[in-house]
Amino acid sequence: MRRKTALAAAALSLAGSAAAEDYYSDVRPLIETKCVGCHSDAGVSFSLEDPELAYSMRAAIALAVSQRRMPPWLAEPGHQQYLHDPSLTPDELRLIAAWAEQGYPKGEPHGTAAAVPSDAHRHFAADLTLEVMAGEAYLPNQSRKDDYRCFVIDWPLEQPAYITGFRALPGNLRVAHHLVLFAVEPHVADRFKALDAAEEGLGYQCFGGAVPDRLGDRDERAAYERDHPNGVRELNDANFWLAHWAPGMDGYEFPQGTGILMQPGMVVIAQMHYYASFAPGESDAGSKMQFQLSDSVEKPALHLPLTNDGWLYGAENGSLVVPPGGKARYEVTAAFDGIAEYVARYAQVAPESIRALEVHSANLHMHRFGAAGVVSLIDPNGRKDTLLAIPRWDLNWQRDFTFVEPKVVPRRRFARTHLAVECAYDNYTSAPVYGGFGSDDEMCFNFSYVAIVRD
Repeated sequence: MRRKTALAAAALSLAGSAAAEDYYSDVRPLIETKCVGCHSDAGVSFSLEDPELAYSMRAAIALAVSQRRMPPWLAEPGHQQYLHDPSLTPDELRLIAAWAEQGYPKGEPHGTAAAVPSDAHRHFAADLTLEVMAGEAYLPNQSRKDDYRCFVIDWPLEQPAYITGFRALPGNLRVAHHLVLFAVEPHVADRFKALDAAEEGLGYQCFGGAVPDRLGDRDERAAYERDHPNGVRELNDANFWLAHWAPGMDGYEFPQGTGILMQPGMVVIAQMHYYASFAPGESDAGSKMQFQLSDSVEKPALHLPLTNDGWLYGAENGSLVVPPGGKARYEVTAAFDGIAEYVARYAQVAPESIRALEVHSANLHMHRFGAAGVVSLIDPNGRKDTLLAIPRWDLNWQRDFTFVEPKVVPRRRFARTHLAVECAYDNYTSAPVYGGFGSDDEMCFNFSYVAIVRD
């Protein structure tokens, strides 16, 4: 009997009694339907479009699949059904493992079917296009593995409108890893522009969100708040998560009949995550964002941020601390009566007109010390419905996990129904890690797309 490779041995637990015929008959169709949305010349990673080139990478492909690193889908199975789930089924996992165990039989090309069009390639009809850098180019910081850069863009419409769909078109997919788009209320729009102008270079560094990282520094924040008392909190309160793009995604529509209100005078802030090491010396230019718009929607909506605001000042108040070389776990809950008030404020809906709230998604957000997290819906009897469980956190693969069917909470249950997020951390350094705004600090957020059902 031939000696098993380390990969094959690692895959035995998945292989079971499955038997793969060969690469061209069984494995290649999976690559075409589950992988080339990202791994293509037009995608965000190296191309697997050439069948022979992909076969030459067979061991790496099988190992990434056996370790659940590819396709990148962090949600633990068995809790909810999510839209656009690219993860492999148990049978598909067993097939790949068996193929590796059998020595990667290749077979012969025999007219395999063309790749099934994925969500990443479906048509997207845009009503508005905005440039991220307005004709300029940004060279990612070459000394950083991860460069998070924010760019402030004026919202050009002079009438209120609802965003009902979003598409990002990064200018250089070799360096652009993901984008998060924030909307900023008009009364602080000029403050964000001034913060942008005050930082050297195009845009400003912004690991934690729309607010510049430098305001996470105690002295920088104190200097800013001498001119704007309580100014950092005001900046955070006056912006909200609008949309996002991640590898493998393209245009997507918000749930039917819903949309996010945008007002004249607002700005949007595009947080670009760059990987300089993927293409040293290459700049990003020509990045664009496209929007589907409507004058009105049946259900106004918003991406709700759930966190403990005190955690963002962990170094000062000790509210979120991960000890040196240690672990920590934090949880926060919010009742739906408070959630209704928050969503109503940004959606500009009278709170008393809300008949129910629909929770359409979950999106966990931590930084590099994050280990795992859970988002739950807790009913009036204390029963937990796990909306999202991520047992192995990976900062590089943040996204919305949108439910096939929304969770509906009627008004009569608002006070006794809660949304909860729990975050676990693992500090592998010799210094404490605190909650805060900076790239070396930690956060614990859930973002859920919440729609209002009105009377």
